[in-house]
Amino acid sequence: MAAARCPCLALTTLLVLLACSSAADDNNLTHFQFYFHEVRTGAPNETSVLVASQYKNGTTFGDLKVFDNALREGADPSSLLIGRARGLGVTASLDNSGALTTIEFVFSDYGMYTGSTMATVGHFIMTDTAERSIVGGTGMLRFARGCSASHAATSQQIIVFEQGYLVALIDIKQ
Repeated sequence: MAAARCPCLALTTLLVLLACSSAADDNNLTHFQFYFHEVRTGAPNETSVLVASQYKNGTTFGDLKVFDNALREGADPSSLLIGRARGLGVTASLDNSGALTTIEFVFSDYGMYTGSTMATVGHFIMTDTAERSIVGGTGMLRFARGCSASHAATSQQIIVFEQGYLVALIDIKQ
């Protein structure tokens, strides 16, 4: 009988610890919102380049793009440049529904985050909101983790992506 109560006690203790841990993390959440401006391949001053394409039969599966996009405070191309969004995308779905992306956000003029970076990885889809995992950072964003959501705000030659981030900073550098 005592052995039967132990798993319940252990489970209850675990749930309480997780609840306390979750509540403590809420105090360390930081919200970011910024925009990155991508100039499509083939346009003047392009910031996204197709570097490899395996197939010529209309599919994009296996295509590899690299990019170095302007990171801005707003959707307007003349808004404050706060850094760069650098990374790569690989069309990794057979149905061409999206790409696996890795992005490093390098902040050059973003208040206390100037000189810091944040890295994300995840599936990108142009027609819907794309969520990516925040897998780390440097400087003031060291040990960052969390989730990002982005969507295309325009669809002309210059694509503006609105980025929203919920970042849990585990270790804030003092």
